[in-house]
Amino acid sequence: MPIVQELLRDNYSFEEAETIQIKYQNLIKQLPENNYVSTIEAINTIVGVDISYYKKENFEYGVACAVVWNLKHKREESHYFSNDLIKIPYKPGFLGFRECKILAHVISKIPKRPDLIMCDGHGRIHPRRFGEAVHLGYALNISSIGIAKNPFVGYADWQKIEKIKGNKSLIWSKDPKIKNEEQSNELLGYAVCLNFGLKPVFISEGYKIKLDIALKVCLDTTIDHRQPEPLFLANLLSRKEINNYI
Repeated sequence: MPIVQELLRDNYSFEEAETIQIKYQNLIKQLPENNYVSTIEAINTIVGVDISYYKKENFEYGVACAVVWNLKHKREESHYFSNDLIKIPYKPGFLGFRECKILAHVISKIPKRPDLIMCDGHGRIHPRRFGEAVHLGYALNISSIGIAKNPFVGYADWQKIEKIKGNKSLIWSKDPKIKNEEQSNELLGYAVCLNFGLKPVFISEGYKIKLDIALKVCLDTTIDHRQPEPLFLANLLSRKEINNYI
């Protein structure tokens, strides 16, 4: 089965979904890193994506918004919407199977392929290192970043971060306070304050990008809010767009 078809269906059992996550994460480990985004100068356009939900006649629908952001000029260039029935219930660790089909559809409306996707969800901060940002980036073969508002897995002292822009705490796969020389610890991402006085978000690699570049991009695109501007706008606009359907 083609990669896109396997990753962007809307009918999975959670057992099948877990098998798919493990399969593709193992394939990602084998990818050469020479085609990863390794400098912020390589990025021109970013697309921030988010979904807002509504119910109608006992069915759940999602309105996805894709905001195209010009990194050099620090402004929105355009935005697009997609509305569809949501068939997969929410379950932690499987958000990509619920959302990525509609997210891929709204991204397909953008005339020019973006350089980077920002997801309002986790990337490698995930039990199988296959959060929504990894899922969507891999399916579309576009570099991606996960930027979540809540912690998921891993160990970090994020509650102690002073709320100054750029302050961060490492997120490890194992508790760094427990020394185990037989097992290496894995850096999953950062808990980082992207703005002054606001709570941290949880940043991790999605697909084909280095973690330090992901962090720089997030800091560079955050203006007045807790999230980077492309994600903030995607959330704001998708919530407003719901009014056209209810």
